[in-house]
Amino acid sequence: MKYKMFFTTLLFSFLLTVPVTAQQVSKDTLDSQFTLDAVVVTASKTPQSRGNVTQKIDVLSASELNRQVSGNRNVAEALMYLPGNAVKALSRNDANWGAYGGIGPKYSTFMLGGLPIDAFTDVQALSLNAVEQIEVQRGPASVLYPTYLSQDFAGNQSPLAGTTNLILKEKVTSPKTIISASGGSYNTYTTGLHTEQNIVSASLITGFSFESSDYTNYGAPVSWLNMKKNPDYQKQIWYGGFSIPFETDLPQKVSVFVNHATHTGNVGREFRKYDHQYNLVNFGYSVQLNNELSNQLNLGFRNSSRTWQEDMIAPILSKDEYILASDNGADQQFLLVDNTVSWKQNSDAFLSFGGDVQLADYQTWSDPVLTQKSTGNDAASYQYGLFAQEEITFDQFLIRGGLRLNLVGNDIVKLDGGKPGDNGKSWTVLLWSLGLKYNLDDQTSLFANAGSSFMIPGLKSVGGTLSAVQQTDTISNGQLPNPALEPESGIGLDAGINLQFAPGGTFSFRGFYTRISDAIVENAVSANPSRSKSVNAGTTVALGAEAEASYHIIDLVSVFGNVTYTSTTIENPKDKDQDGSDVPFVPDYTANTGMTFFLPYEIKISPYLHASGKIYDGTSKSTRKTFDQGILLNLTATGSVYQSDLFSLEAFANFYNLTDNRFEMPWQFQDPGFSWTGGIRVSF
Repeated sequence: MKYKMFFTTLLFSFLLTVPVTAQQVSKDTLDSQFTLDAVVVTASKTPQSRGNVTQKIDVLSASELNRQVSGNRNVAEALMYLPGNAVKALSRNDANWGAYGGIGPKYSTFMLGGLPIDAFTDVQALSLNAVEQIEVQRGPASVLYPTYLSQDFAGNQSPLAGTTNLILKEKVTSPKTIISASGGSYNTYTTGLHTEQNIVSASLITGFSFESSDYTNYGAPVSWLNMKKNPDYQKQIWYGGFSIPFETDLPQKVSVFVNHATHTGNVGREFRKYDHQYNLVNFGYSVQLNNELSNQLNLGFRNSSRTWQEDMIAPILSKDEYILASDNGADQQFLLVDNTVSWKQNSDAFLSFGGDVQLADYQTWSDPVLTQKSTGNDAASYQYGLFAQEEITFDQFLIRGGLRLNLVGNDIVKLDGGKPGDNGKSWTVLLWSLGLKYNLDDQTSLFANAGSSFMIPGLKSVGGTLSAVQQTDTISNGQLPNPALEPESGIGLDAGINLQFAPGGTFSFRGFYTRISDAIVENAVSANPSRSKSVNAGTTVALGAEAEASYHIIDLVSVFGNVTYTSTTIENPKDKDQDGSDVPFVPDYTANTGMTFFLPYEIKISPYLHASGKIYDGTSKSTRKTFDQGILLNLTATGSVYQSDLFSLEAFANFYNLTDNRFEMPWQFQDPGFSWTGGIRVSF
């Protein structure tokens, strides 16, 4: 409670100290997050002004992303300072369990160029150097965009509470190359290369990054991680892409983007090594058929191959001596197809319609030292969707409505190491979405949105990752199976106001409500916190409100602040231990504030503060554990060292967790506390 009062007071007191009068602001110098007329594509799959969509859209520009400190090198951390986001990347080499929109980690999807990626793991495998901007749609997005059939970690991911779209750099306006190198805490060393070039009419980007670190002992006291040394950590990311426009009778464009990431190391013991490989491919083709009609086809391929070791205490040695117990793995492959037709019927009506296909394969395996290699889960999932969305403008109103018809199902070969009782199941479901916006004037608008969602259980949740033998021991780590899981369905609502109160100044307020039937949640198992189990938790309700403001004074300072309060409740009369409980991983409040000072010699200093309330690791009121993150204060500083017509040299320093707050997280993870990195960037 004291943190709530302190940071709420600090946040709004800080905002009130900003002058209400300022110099005239040039839009060329403002980041898109400060303007209402920024061009976005996420809300309707075609470029339009952010002021002309019913949904709340955040836009994070490349310059804004450069002001943030990513403590765990995770793209999801770029959303940390937006309202309602509670990013929970457990470490530099563990998944993100963040909560979005007040309803948990599975209800806001991530996309790369409009095609889904995994919100838990793929966000570790991408470099922001390839990203032009990030667009975050708050509120229901389940008509134009599908549920992602990821089977790993918490399983399928729905855009019921929103979606995040990483917009790739596709148009090179001026060729440039950037080389960077840095070093810092935990023997962390990084290097990177990024280049953007024009070859005839084609725009080309390529790059790579490498990071090596011994990191630190990030396990909480008396943790199942029980590290004997600092973990070894290495990550390599390679990416490349091109975009070619064809100025023919029908203007066309072809774009390709490829990304490969390798993530290797150990978690602090000799026989706890891991080797994770991630591959992503995007292909896009668009054609302008006439002034009113256009078509875009997007194809995607995703592949992840994660392998890790489990160890055990040697039976005839001391309790501190570990030997290899097993090698384990999880493999996923996805094929994605999305074809969308955009029809501008007249100046006041816009129709988007099309279809998408998603095919997914998922396998898990274990190779114990004392027995033979075996397959745990082996299954395929599929989803076929048809969608249509109409937007109509009249006078000061914008009305939006859409429908999606989904056929989704599983074909199961093996489940929990054996033949399933039911080797296939499918569902057909109709989803809907509505939106309304009223523009009082050029600076003020009111909006409201509603939509539905449907998700089947993920195969990891149903079949687990532990073999029948491992389920009975007390040392193996992983997911326990639950073949009795049922699908879940949900409804999301939001409403609010946007206000531009001065050049460079914005304010907004949004309330949201989400209700999910048969919600599937992750529970930490109290007898062994390194294990989890998915359960249907009855009806889940999330109710919340958020307020935010930003202000930019040209060449002087930019400032922002926001606060979100959320109340979640699980209604399960059949289980008194769950009835009235809270949704795991969702904090009761988040608050953010930050500023950037623009100083001489192109020096920029950006302190950012994130505060987050308590979360729980399960739905059982008798066994769940409480975690309170409190304060996370970061700071980044950049400055020009040398600049000429040929090249420029910039120095930078990043400071993470300045208060050395070593807060504990679920599954006995712990933030390592204060760290820093410093380096240089050469551009030419």
